[in-house]
Order: sequence, then structure tokens, then C-alpha cells
Amino acid sequence: MARRDLNQRDLRAMHSMLSTVFFSHAFFLCCFARDTITYPSGAIGFDRQESLVSAGKRFELGFFTPEESTDFRSYLGIWYYGSNPRIIVWVANRNNPLLDDEAGFAITEDGNLLILDPSGTSYWSTELESTSNPAYREAKLLDSGNLVFRDTNNTLWESFAHPTDTFLSGMNMSENLKLISWESKADPKEGKFSFKLDEGRNQFVIFNIDHTEHWVNGESSDFFSSERMPDGMLNFLNSSYTTLLPSDNNTRIRLDVEGELQYWKFDMYTEYWSSQWKAPRDNCSVSNACGKFSSCNLNNMLACRCLPGFKPTSPESWSNGDFSGGCSRSSAACGKNDTFSELKMMRVGQQDNEFELESETKCREECLNKCPCQAYSFVKRGVNMRRDEIKNFCLIWMDILKDLQEEYPDGGPDLFVRVAIADTVVDGKSGGTSRKKKPLSLIVGVTIASVIVLSSILLYTCILMRKKAKRRESQQNTERNAALMYGTEKRVKNFIDAEELNEEDKKGIDVSESRIPSH
Repeated sequence: MARRDLNQRDLRAMHSMLSTVFFSHAFFLCCFARDTITYPSGAIGFDRQESLVSAGKRFELGFFTPEESTDFRSYLGIWYYGSNPRIIVWVANRNNPLLDDEAGFAITEDGNLLILDPSGTSYWSTELESTSNPAYREAKLLDSGNLVFRDTNNTLWESFAHPTDTFLSGMNMSENLKLISWESKADPKEGKFSFKLDEGRNQFVIFNIDHTEHWVNGESSDFFSSERMPDGMLNFLNSSYTTLLPSDNNTRIRLDVEGELQYWKFDMYTEYWSSQWKAPRDNCSVSNACGKFSSCNLNNMLACRCLPGFKPTSPESWSNGDFSGGCSRSSAACGKNDTFSELKMMRVGQQDNEFELESETKCREECLNKCPCQAYSFVKRGVNMRRDEIKNFCLIWMDILKDLQEEYPDGGPDLFVRVAIADTVVDGKSGGTSRKKKPLSLIVGVTIASVIVLSSILLYTCILMRKKAKRRESQQNTERNAALMYGTEKRVKNFIDAEELNEEDKKGIDVSESRIPSH
């Protein structure tokens, strides 16, 4: 929100008001917590030590600097009372930080709530129509975390209608309400992601800054459930309470700087917040992660791959890691000679048609007989209250297949995707169903394992040969030394036997007879 300059009347009133607040009522403000701002003597600010605290000490409003900030810019915000570090749930001037320590939050003479500095520059305003009786207006921080600005008994403005990145109990996620992420952990200005209800589709959606979808709340049916908010979270988003219990403040929803929607609960026993759910939970959960007719598998080295019988729409983009364009059919598929490729445990969108059928063969024929049919699945499920009466159902998908995920952790149906028979290797044992291609991760894994085994064998062989060579060399050295010793002793004995030495000369010469063989 752009700054605005006040007129002289507002400026004089502002100076008078601030003087009254920060000098005449200094003792009161320091010693007693309060939850209300009135005109003209109820402002807070300047030294940043003043704040509003809700009656039940659930929330606090005041000036703050983000924990990771390095430039000391300041903001007016609301956080959980006593939280350390502060858990900020609302920021007033998120796009217009304060650079001056001498700033206040007050009701001005025109009847608006403003953040302003001593020069009269406004950093944020409720932007209501002027009134001649501002004395009847007050701003109160409730135990719900809602800052309510009212005139007698009429609510003129409330922070719950203007959230930042956090949804609290008592808000209602209508079409006009949305959360916008922070720019970074150090900067609360509007960031790259927003979260809102798309009433046209009746789905909750996270949008990128360019208005493309980042994540869409999954759909569910009696047969499977794709990535979908827990029922408790959905009820929380759709609720609007006029009377709140203390326990209602123990849950919150936040859109973080990376576009991740987080559902938090406070444990009264441990006194810690714990994450209950988040989305998107991985790269495969992001909208259009692999594009149309492509599947995502976190267990593969390359997460995205075209479905069997399909090829990248843009090979260049695909090789550069941009999979959003998805894949296209290698050959046209619309005939009874088409076949199907089986994909296991798939996350897939809502089917277009469903009906009871006694066999998978008939389900396959139903898809073949409908040219627009892209895929089918044959499932079994219980149909009565106890789910003990099992019936077979055929599910048909007629539209473009996208946001597919293989080996989905939460489980899913086996999906049979229609492909031209020319683009598959037919397996005669499966009645025309194509063999599933080995994933790249399996091929790479086998290759790496083979290299490791061969390297180990080669290394072991080299070590063994080296040990044998050392033993052979040691044996040869021993035999050579023995031969030299034998030759030396032989010559000494012959010299003695030649009687060229007298008895006195023989003293000290000891030749072992046992080591010299006789002749």
C-alpha cells in the first residue's frame, strides 16, 4: 500500500494524540495489558515495547522485525501470545515496511486505523470513509486472533477479512478470501503463491504468481482417493464461528514461502505445534508435474516418463527437464485393434463414467467401443452399509490423462491406458495387454549392481594372485638361501678334511654334520 500524506488537520491531531499517549499514559501502558485502541488516547508504538494482548492472552498485536531479517525493517502484526520464536499470523503493512523507529498505530481524526510516523506519513490504513465522530470507534484484539474495528455495535473492518498467509478458526474461505505467501522468511511482503477456493469447480487451489495452478485439492470417489485434504481440515476451512472455544485456537493453516500448504495443531501437553498434513507433499504432487499422458514416479531416476505408446510433445524441452508439455500419441488410437498398457497403483483423477460389469473383458470392450475412451479400470467394492456385498465396477476415462502418479504411496487402481497396437509389444498371455516396460531405475540399478559384482570379482582375483606370487617368491628365497648355506658348509668341511689345518687351527670351527650329506 503506498504511503500517503495527511492533511494539516490530521497532522495536528496526530501530534496531539501521540503526545497524549506516550507521555500522559506511559505508566498505564507499561504496567497493564490491554486489548483495545480508542480515540484519541489509545495508540501504541514508538519504542516497540507496547502491544495489545487479547483478554484471554491468546494473541498479541504489536511491532516486530522478522527473525531472519538483516535490515531491521519493522511491521505491525499479530502473533500467538508467548510464542518463541513468534508465530506471526497476520501482518498489516506487509508491502510497506517501517524504516523509522518512531511510529504509531492509532485511530486518527478521520476515523481510520493508521500506521504513521511523526511526520504524518501513513504506512497502512483501513481506508474507510471519514467520520465526524471518531470517538465512537475502537479497535479490539479478540481471543480468536481477529482485530476488529467497530463503531458502537457495527463492525466496520476486521483482519479476518484481510488475511496474509495464515488461516485461523473463525475465518471463512469464501471466493473473496485468499492466503498469500511471504516473499521469504525475512520478508512478509506478498510472495509467489496464493491459496483460495475456486468456486466454479468447488476446489481449493494453490496458484503460482502467474496464475497457473501449483496444486489442486484432489477428488475422491467410492473407488479411490487422490491427494485430498483431510475432512477435519476441510471442515475447518468451511467453518465460521461466532463463539470460539479455547481449543479452537489450536489449529491453523499456513501457506509457506515455497507454496506448501501446511495444517498445524497445537498439543496442549507437549506445548508444541506439530504438522498434521501438507501439500504438495512431493514433486509428483505438483500440478501438471509431468504434463498430459505422462506419469510421475518418485522411485525412478527420472521422475517423469511418457506412457507406453506416447512420446514427448517437445523432445527438446523434455531433455532440458521441462515436462509440462507432456506427451502425445506415437500413433492414432481409435479402433478395435487397439490394445492397453497396464499401470500399477495409479493416482488418477475422477473417472468420467462408472457402471457395474461382471468381467474385465467386458470393461475393456466398453472402452474399445468408445473412440474418445483413453483408459479404463476394473475394480471391486462393497455396495451395502457393511461393505460385505462385493460388486464389480468398470471405470472409464474419456478426457486427457494428466497428473498421473505410479506406485502411489496411498494406493490406487490399476489403470489400463489405450494405445495403438503398433506402439506396443503384445503379450499373448494377457489377452492383448501390452507388457509393462521396465522402469529406467530398474535398468540402471541392474547395470550398477553388475558393475559392482564384476569389479569385486576382479579385485578379489588380483589380490589372490598377488598373495600366490608372494608365497612363491618367499619359497624360492628360502630354497636359494638353503642352497648357499649348503655350499658354504660343504667347502668348509672339505677344507678341514684335507688336513691342511692342525688341531689348534680347527678350534672354533663348528660344522654340523647333520646338515652336510655324506658321500
